[in-house]
Amino acid sequence: MENVRSDDTILHLLKHEDGYHWEGVSLASSGLYTVENEPPEPANWKGMAPYQRINVREFNEIPNPPHINDFFSLFAEQLRALLRTPERSFYQEYGESKRLMVAQRYFAEVPDNLYELFSQYSTIFGFNPSFDTDQQEATSNEPAYPDESKPGRIPTTISRIVRDTKLVKDLKRQYKWKCQICGERLALRDGKHYAEGHHLLPLGVPYNGPDVAQNVIVLCPNHHAEFDYGSIAIEPNTLVIIHTDEQNVFNGKTLAYDRPDLRNEYLRFHFEKLYWGNK
Repeated sequence: MENVRSDDTILHLLKHEDGYHWEGVSLASSGLYTVENEPPEPANWKGMAPYQRINVREFNEIPNPPHINDFFSLFAEQLRALLRTPERSFYQEYGESKRLMVAQRYFAEVPDNLYELFSQYSTIFGFNPSFDTDQQEATSNEPAYPDESKPGRIPTTISRIVRDTKLVKDLKRQYKWKCQICGERLALRDGKHYAEGHHLLPLGVPYNGPDVAQNVIVLCPNHHAEFDYGSIAIEPNTLVIIHTDEQNVFNGKTLAYDRPDLRNEYLRFHFEKLYWGNK
């Protein structure tokens, strides 16, 4: 699990009463990290925190999940040959008959030649998964407000939902994934770039801000965290960047690019209610 990276393909096998079925495919949206909260169905792992977690996105469900035995039967010769390679696989041979069965393993790496067999198999029953290759999602994030814990409290892990709607993705494409504070963008592999969208008037309770372009600014992860923590803001009248640290390199600077569509009321809300320089 430690080798998983964002955009890796995940093949999902689920155990039913009659054995394992191939349920679908998704993409990893994070690497491995730990959380204290229990999964929805912890089963035998209940009360055994911390838990390991990998976020996934864009799950493509197979309408009639095929039994994995059908896959084993169809590609038995190739699968047995692949077992001679050093990699630990999700399946192995059992008994004198060397029957192919799913191994008792929670997670296993699928080498390219094994993945190609799944790809061939999917074409047989018309499964053609599709993914948004331009989508860039945040992985783990800090809470929306400072999590100041008093002495004596036990450590906790706080997480928030990153709402990367179509609107936010379109804005990031429009402004070429450039942060409106520093003008930088993170370069990823294959010519992709990464940025995050920040709602000046936050979505959800208690603020219930709107998911509209006028309420969203495009930021790099560092400046997104600073906006969340209220250490940086945009002065709504002058559109000058202000920072709680007056020595910060961006304090007093103009924005990296203009966004005439940003609503003053949303800039003012963040400046007056969430920016800690005003508290």
